[in-house]
Parts: sequence; structure tokens; C-alpha cells
Amino acid sequence: MPPALLSLLQAIEASARQVYGRHGLPQQAGQYRRPAEGGPWEPLGEHLSPAEKWALIDGPDGMRWRYAAHEALGASSDIAVVRQASAILAACLGLRQRLAEQTVISHQDLADAIRLGDAWRRLDEDGGYDLSDTRPPPSLPPE
Repeated sequence: MPPALLSLLQAIEASARQVYGRHGLPQQAGQYRRPAEGGPWEPLGEHLSPAEKWALIDGPDGMRWRYAAHEALGASSDIAVVRQASAILAACLGLRQRLAEQTVISHQDLADAIRLGDAWRRLDEDGGYDLSDTRPPPSLPPE
């Protein structure tokens, strides 16, 4: 991936992670868990095998856990800008994966990149977003 494109994706992701941080969500990529009844997200160790992760699903004494990848942590938030940040992180991840495959860029990839740039611009403009703000939140335009 060209360094300029990598730098741009990193800047977009940094803006989305800042939104996560302002709303109490982790800012580091990775897999997370939290008790099903709520509470903070905790990182799952990268050293855990898939079998060990599955063993954690029921937990001790029947305690149930929710699991999510970093980009999905904000997807079901009650706060629109957090949902937007989640969508931006997911779009960055998808674009990064497709670019890493070094296949020909499709029309859909180009459309995704344009929507991602527009969403980032609006997120960046609304960087000081707070709960008392009554303006509509930024969102990814429909495909």
C-alpha cells in the first residue's frame, strides 16, 4: 500500500478512535469482551487461541460475555456519532483488507473510498460533537 494512502487511512482511523475515546470506548484495535449485563470493554489477549476464546463464552459460574472487534464496539451505541465512528472504522478495515489483497480496485471500492472521505470530513468538522448538540450526526451515505 502506498505510504500516502496508508497515512490517510491512519488519520481517518485516528479521528474515529478519538470519538470512541470521548465516549468511553477503547481506542486500540483488537478483540474485546464485556459482561453481557454491561460494563467496560476489556481487551482479549492476542495470545488466546480460538478455542480459548470460545471457552470464555460461558465464563465461570455461567457468567455470559459479549464479544466484538474494535470497529464494532460502537455499532449499537445510543450516540449517533459513536455509531458513525464505528462505521468509519469498519470501512477503513474493509478498504485496507481489499488493498492488501492487491486486486484491481472495483467500482464499489472507489465508491466506498469516496463515502469514507466524505464521512471523515464531516466527522472531523463535528469533532467537538457532544450530547447537547442538536444538529443531525454525520453518516455514511447509502451505497
